[in-house]
Amino acid sequence: LCVCIPPETDFFVYFLCQRYVEEIVLVNDEEIKAAVSTLYRAGLLVEPSGSAAFAAIANDRIPDIAGRNVVVILSGGNIGKDELTNFPDLNI
Repeated sequence: LCVCIPPETDFFVYFLCQRYVEEIVLVNDEEIKAAVSTLYRAGLLVEPSGSAAFAAIANDRIPDIAGRNVVVILSGGNIGKDELTNFPDLNI
């Protein structure tokens, strides 16, 4: 589903993650599908990879954000109507 999130990475990216990333949060395909659908119904066409952060927040994977200002970067426009067939609830 997420064609732009590679399952493997090179050493440099791994090094940067070791140094700067505190935590990695995982979301599954169903959560990403729901996120893409929710965003689409809100008028935003975001590819599955670009909606992963929104999926994490929508599924309460990020602790201690209640009452705080939260920014989610939605990225990726590499999705067309043919790929939207993966989201039957959109009735496209």
